[in-house]
Amino acid sequence: MRVRQDLYGISRNETCCSPESMENAVGVGTDIYASNGRTEAGLIAGCARRIVPVAAVLVGAILPLAGCGTEASLQLPNEADQPVDTDRFELVARIAHITDAQLIDEESPGRLTAFAGVWPEAWRPHAAYSTQLLDGMIRTVNKLHVARHTFDFLVHTGDACDNAQANELEWFMTAFDGGTIDPLTGPDDRDPADLPDPLLDPHQPFVAQGLYRHDVHGDAPTIPWYSLAGNHDRFGNGVFPIVAGAGGRRIAPLPDDLILNPFLPKYLDPVGTLAWAPSTPANPGPPPQFSLAEFVTPNPHRRFITDREFVAAHLDSVGEPPGHGFDSAHPERTWYSVSPVPGLRLIALNSATPAIPQSAYVFSEGAISFEQRQFLERELAKAQAADEWVIVATHHPSGTLEVVYGTSLGPNTFRRLLNSYSCVKVHLSGHAHSEAVIDRGGYVEFVTSSILDAPQQGRVIELWRDGDQIELRYRSFWHTDVIEPPNEARAPMFDDPLMPMRRVAAELAGGGR
Repeated sequence: MRVRQDLYGISRNETCCSPESMENAVGVGTDIYASNGRTEAGLIAGCARRIVPVAAVLVGAILPLAGCGTEASLQLPNEADQPVDTDRFELVARIAHITDAQLIDEESPGRLTAFAGVWPEAWRPHAAYSTQLLDGMIRTVNKLHVARHTFDFLVHTGDACDNAQANELEWFMTAFDGGTIDPLTGPDDRDPADLPDPLLDPHQPFVAQGLYRHDVHGDAPTIPWYSLAGNHDRFGNGVFPIVAGAGGRRIAPLPDDLILNPFLPKYLDPVGTLAWAPSTPANPGPPPQFSLAEFVTPNPHRRFITDREFVAAHLDSVGEPPGHGFDSAHPERTWYSVSPVPGLRLIALNSATPAIPQSAYVFSEGAISFEQRQFLERELAKAQAADEWVIVATHHPSGTLEVVYGTSLGPNTFRRLLNSYSCVKVHLSGHAHSEAVIDRGGYVEFVTSSILDAPQQGRVIELWRDGDQIELRYRSFWHTDVIEPPNEARAPMFDDPLMPMRRVAAELAGGGR
């Protein structure tokens, strides 16, 4: 089906919900009505949804759905959505949802790039562009905020880092706060005569714009932002638990079957001097398989971080609100409950908390601790009593909550719990690096795609209220969206000198537009 989307004055013809997209969708079943829909044209950019107390019906330009279990019964809008009836509906919140920035220190010896031939995430051709991609997404949010519609807040649902390194986290915070980012963490081994134009060189320092702040970027309101932890913020390469080694040095032991291979390390050590198939500016890869270890220049800023350090970095941020959801009174706690706007509650969980994160074991999927389950139930009960609407945010989609990890909430238990409280309207998640919008009964689960991997996009979600009725509107945006400034005075902040570089990154990722 061809879909024309026209929100924010950005017109696109998109293909959505093809058989290929259904195969790639998260949670495919009778309850999915928008997925990642990857074609040469791009992705589905949105639908509208209204929830009433007893039943759920589609509104706007959505056609009635008899059931969405197959592509034959899946129907989506064939024209731009009808405007919201503002005589009836009041805007509760407009949210920017981005996720999985996964900022990569591709030169780090703490990576398993030697596995590139069998594990695609071990090496990416666009890895060197991760910091510029996040800056581009933030720039697009800023432009939309100034030129089209004011955002009430932004949520990044985890995986700020790719390898849980301190320098990756520092880049993430600088991207949001604004300032200079230097992506080069080792020697530049390129011949000076071979250096590209600085505006096309991902290894050059650049100035991140930072998320919009009043009096820093202009006279528009500040965009508050909230952050979650993901598995790549807690585990080596996103999957291997990190432990204290000799002298307190933090390492990530590898599974026994890898240790037996004489060509591979026994553990990951990002501050070490040995790297297997290292990536450098002159030799970005793909790396050869089964290569021997090479010496690299050590960099202490690459060290593995702790949960406390992840929280502390957010507490030190200059952006709003202080701590970005995290509480200085509980610096060890990586989950929280806040009210970003009156009448709305955001409950953020850390879904990368297996009961026993056993060393040298692989943990990639979701796990919610028993302590967090109790916290979630308490906060939901309080929100229900206060007549607040609730957004629950996790890094992992509900379908990836692994019971085998010791999680206290498997997929069905988690969904039943959320559905047992009528105040829950939205579940935000990422992790899957693909798009899905899923009807869970009383609420809608949004799975937003990664900033790092194709299609490299974020999502706008609007909640509108008419008494007990809610209408959800959503659209996707890209870091390469061209948005015209509303007036000449605001034109300077719309300058985007690194957009050509990011277009290269999009092409390398397989998602060029």
